[in-house]
Amino acid sequence: MKAVLTNFGTRGDIQPFLALAVELRRHGHQPLLAMPPAAAGDASRLGLDFVPVGPDLRSAQETINHSMVAAPSVTDSTAQLLSLFGPLAEALPRMFEDLRAACRGAHVLISGRMQPAARMVHDLTQVPFVSVHVEHSGGTAGGSGGSPAFQEAVRATINPLRTRLGLPPFSNPLVEGNSPQLVLFANSRHVRQAPADWPSHYHLTGYFFLEDEAWAPPADLAAFLEAGAPPVVLTFGSMPSEEPEALAALLLESCERAGRRALLQQGPASLAHLPRADSVWLAGALPHSWLFPRAACVVHHGGAGTTASAFRAGVPQVIIPHAYDQFVWADLAWQLGCAAPPLPRAQLSAARLTEALSTALGTPQARQNAAHLGEKVRAEQGVVRARQLIESLVERVGLAPESPSPSEAVDTAPRRKALLQRRRTLHEDE
Repeated sequence: MKAVLTNFGTRGDIQPFLALAVELRRHGHQPLLAMPPAAAGDASRLGLDFVPVGPDLRSAQETINHSMVAAPSVTDSTAQLLSLFGPLAEALPRMFEDLRAACRGAHVLISGRMQPAARMVHDLTQVPFVSVHVEHSGGTAGGSGGSPAFQEAVRATINPLRTRLGLPPFSNPLVEGNSPQLVLFANSRHVRQAPADWPSHYHLTGYFFLEDEAWAPPADLAAFLEAGAPPVVLTFGSMPSEEPEALAALLLESCERAGRRALLQQGPASLAHLPRADSVWLAGALPHSWLFPRAACVVHHGGAGTTASAFRAGVPQVIIPHAYDQFVWADLAWQLGCAAPPLPRAQLSAARLTEALSTALGTPQARQNAAHLGEKVRAEQGVVRARQLIESLVERVGLAPESPSPSEAVDTAPRRKALLQRRRTLHEDE
């Protein structure tokens, strides 16, 4: 089975698909990662086939993240969102063409919901289609799709290309863009339950974790960890900071007040001048699957992937949500009794973080709850369940017909009508 896996976003949006690709390959399938160009290094390291989709949009992503963190009210302004989404709208036709080319001869297309080109490829070619949600998308069949302004901006970004390709526009693209055949939520049932109103082709599989068994820490880092008590690990992933040095100083001061060693995963290189001490370690990118189990507590931004890794590690958390669904994960971790109350980024201070650390580290129940949840999450096999469901879909649906050329997709109305009718029939059969 040739499986094309695609998504758009930062490392947290891409890594679950790396994990699924490794699982598919382990069982004799042929995964092809069709991802943003920045993911090429990870694909090469894992020995996975890779093809770039679209241009390098890291600068646009950083701008969007910065705007969302600095001014959350931007989500209520369609005009501001359209300005931020401009580079994405310009890149979408190329992303669509790159992805469709990658799907020629594929048995299945597996996509995160942040890659709108995937649904277009499915609608025009009928390649069997699987949607994967790695983030929190709401409790109903497809989630809310964001604020009215956000939905309007997404419509204006996606629908012009759908119309140009002869496809009907979506009123709520991030919801209606889900697969009509198979939708997988890569979350744990021990963290959030599947809603009762889900359609039969929606499944909660468990998290997708990437096992990087070949990775080993540098000798000096291993020596630091062995030299004292487990440290507080501090990481904010891809979340930007206007004053990274001041933020780092605040985080480290809080750990010092709490009497804890600290390991800070730094972002900008400008943090490198901060002094190292016996109680502090500044680190770059490290596998969370290796690092978090060695932590006394994890202080993080509440990204879906980072929160999942902290749950799996079975250690207490302090979540400082910045934007997006991070507030949802922070609330869930707190309600599950394995994290301090959420501490929003706008309210962060050394005193408040010190108090949150005392709550997370000094409460036996929080440590017990975290450890118990970690056991449950580690027992799940999300990528195994996902692979089985994907194999079942492909066996039931079969290989799609050869994809038409771009001109055929637009000009051959009878063929398009037949393909769309087939999609409706398949959906009804589900």
